[in-house]
Amino acid sequence: MTRLLRNLIFATFFAALPAVAGEALSVESVLAKAAELDGKAVTVTGKVLGFKQKTSRAGNAYFTFKLKGGKDEPLNIYSQGKSEKEWKDGDLVVVDGIFRKEKKVQDFVVKNEIDATPKEGKPYGVKAPPKS
Repeated sequence: MTRLLRNLIFATFFAALPAVAGEALSVESVLAKAAELDGKAVTVTGKVLGFKQKTSRAGNAYFTFKLKGGKDEPLNIYSQGKSEKEWKDGDLVVVDGIFRKEKKVQDFVVKNEIDATPKEGKPYGVKAPPKS
């Protein structure tokens, strides 16, 4: 295989990644594929429930809320830092982050959580969906 052809194949593959990676999932589809998605980056759309901006004992800002879909249980959302917006119950959001089926935090376990902490070079975070 020539170098040009190989480079063209790689370029085509990587150009298609954002379309696949950026496809938003529903809360229900994440819960249905929890074992398969564990530890992977996901983009999920849903409604905010119980947004809370907090400060840890160490003085670090973070926020949490539930991401509600249709009928199923909600996903837990966590992010370090201060939220750019004070989200209200029912706000439609898009969450980008790492999904964990189960995460142990000191003396308790959090299930079905997305860590949306922003990371350099990654689209992680919570934002309003794009306008149609």
